[in-house]
Amino acid sequence: MKPEEIISDEEIEHVHANAQFGEIPKRVVVNQALFKAACGYHNGYTARQIITEHGLVKSVSNNNSQLTDKGRKYLWAAFGMDGW
Repeated sequence: MKPEEIISDEEIEHVHANAQFGEIPKRVVVNQALFKAACGYHNGYTARQIITEHGLVKSVSNNNSQLTDKGRKYLWAAFGMDGW
């Protein structure tokens, strides 16, 4: 399964709205933010809100997020063996 099959490009555009991350592609922002959340690292507010709105994580406290089933599937699709 590919990340685009879990979250469409249209959904990426809709959820990001006018958020600016410089020249980093929007899907890369999602990939990196989800990876950081999975590793227990802090994301900025906007990145955390984006992956939460996509349903990839749920907040368990102000700075901690827990991956959802959708988040685990997306993470594997983005960084699993097929992605190497």
